[in-house]
Amino acid sequence: MYNVVLIRSNPVRPYPRLEKMANCLVKNGHNVTVLAWDRDMDYEPRNEQLKLKSGTVPIIRIGIKGQFSGGMKKNLRGLIKFQRFIYSWLKQHKSEFDVIHAYDFDTGYTALKFAKKHKKKIVYDIPDYYIDSHGLRGSCIGWLIKHMENSVINRADATVICTEERKKQIQGTHPHNLYVVHNTPDIDIEDQKDLNLDNEKLKLVYVGILGRTRFIDKIAEVVARRKDCEFHIGGFGGGLESYFENIDKEYENIYFYGRMPYDKTIALERACDVMCAIYDPSVPNHYYAAPNKFYEALALGKPLIMARNTGMASVVEKEGLGEVIEYNEESLNNAIDRLLHKKFQQNEVAKKAKRLYCNNYSWKKMETVIQELYSVI
Repeated sequence: MYNVVLIRSNPVRPYPRLEKMANCLVKNGHNVTVLAWDRDMDYEPRNEQLKLKSGTVPIIRIGIKGQFSGGMKKNLRGLIKFQRFIYSWLKQHKSEFDVIHAYDFDTGYTALKFAKKHKKKIVYDIPDYYIDSHGLRGSCIGWLIKHMENSVINRADATVICTEERKKQIQGTHPHNLYVVHNTPDIDIEDQKDLNLDNEKLKLVYVGILGRTRFIDKIAEVVARRKDCEFHIGGFGGGLESYFENIDKEYENIYFYGRMPYDKTIALERACDVMCAIYDPSVPNHYYAAPNKFYEALALGKPLIMARNTGMASVVEKEGLGEVIEYNEESLNNAIDRLLHKKFQQNEVAKKAKRLYCNNYSWKKMETVIQELYSVI
């Protein structure tokens, strides 16, 4: 069994992908510690506790003021300080762990440098390939970062991606052990409480980063003009909090919940009718996206609205699990009309979605992959 340090450049408040990984490791006898970057305010490292299904693990959060979805320029100072913190903490505690499990390039490169120097194992987990998620493809700095990130992939003891499609995105690399761990929820659907929302109107829901490339402000504007549906939204970051606080007050069919813990996110999604994962297809990384919302919708048996030419939209279209739209308001409005007319088919969609989830994406299947990964490194 290993002593594992998981590192992520967000506060893990929540961050389901890391929390599920940590829980799986704890459940299988490994010891886990988490390092995290809180961008809300500046503060010295804090030793806190992260509650998981299978126990509680230490999490060390450092506060370095930054901006979610702010890009490299707005976060460069914080990013450099976070790298120094990672290396310093790893050096001070090097006798206490065997494996570093690093998420994305903004933790992976520093983690790799330390791991190779001090003979530690490293698992490189790629929720988002850096040059595509930060709009750097084709630039000089993008070329440099691609070269650096590919070196992490090539030298890590194992690499984790979130869909089979991502193999195309990292084409040209030569990972030693490559595994696919989907962003599947680890939830007990039957344990979720009913929220008793209005059953007369079609309820759309989105909970996540409040970024403009998620089309969420446009969803709100479309729904605000209608009387037959509602939009329930939660999340943080991305610069749209004030917008949703204001529109919530202005329209009776727009509901903004702010930052939500994961259990309340699932409860809200379960209470609504349609889940939204409408990402801007002009962003290269969105073609390979594996939105949590896609997997949560399958597990909950909910139809989805997704944008054409974005990750997993082809599955929604092929399997008839919702609506795939063009990235504009008219297409969304038409999709809502169709969903209202097909509301009587929801039970059929639910059965199909849950069957696909169980056969292809269930968290039990993902746990088997994680166990295999940690047995070979």
